[in-house]
Amino acid sequence: MKQQKVIKFPQQKKTVKIRRIKNIDGFKYFNESQIKLIRRTAKDQAVLDKTKGNVTAIREWMAIDLITSTGMRVAEASNIRCGDIKAGYSESAIFIRDGKGSKSRTVQIPDSLKKHFKSFLRWKAGRNESIDHNDHLFIGQRGPWTSQAVQQTVKKYLRQVNLYESGKSAHALRHSYAVQFYRQAKDLRGLQKQLGHASIQTTQIYADVLDSDIQDQIKGLWN
Repeated sequence: MKQQKVIKFPQQKKTVKIRRIKNIDGFKYFNESQIKLIRRTAKDQAVLDKTKGNVTAIREWMAIDLITSTGMRVAEASNIRCGDIKAGYSESAIFIRDGKGSKSRTVQIPDSLKKHFKSFLRWKAGRNESIDHNDHLFIGQRGPWTSQAVQQTVKKYLRQVNLYESGKSAHALRHSYAVQFYRQAKDLRGLQKQLGHASIQTTQIYADVLDSDIQDQIKGLWN
């Protein structure tokens, strides 16, 4: 009786992919815990730099806080002037003088960012940096920050927390703000105004992201 041959197939190694940035319907965004990690890392570095008499991280934390708290574009953030900040009594907003399509708008800001602005302006004044109406909020050694300077700041902290991916890393913060805003407020018109979208159809994509949340909630519903 012939002995049957046993054919052994080579075992394939399982590869585990770490999905650092969610990507739904063509755009990338970070989840809430990831945004908090980015913010905490930037803030901690700013506190450390302040104790050492350094200035770099203090400006960087202001930029990270600004973008994650408003969802504004990097070009808009780099172009903010000191007089554009409306942080007086009963005021909590930023005037965007030159948004996409050369359109201006007003963005509402949370109290935490309002307090940060006031502190940052005092810090600038203490360094004898001019804070007149038309002076740029972000000034480096080579002059006012550019969009590229803001993008590099974002990439720097994404790398520090191991979340950097090639592509629209800085713009992903804007998407993250939009997703979280709609998730909490369910207000497309309000989000459209904050982001400066010309059409509500552009803003609609953030509402569609919630379909993925529903899928997570119904998995194993009756199992």
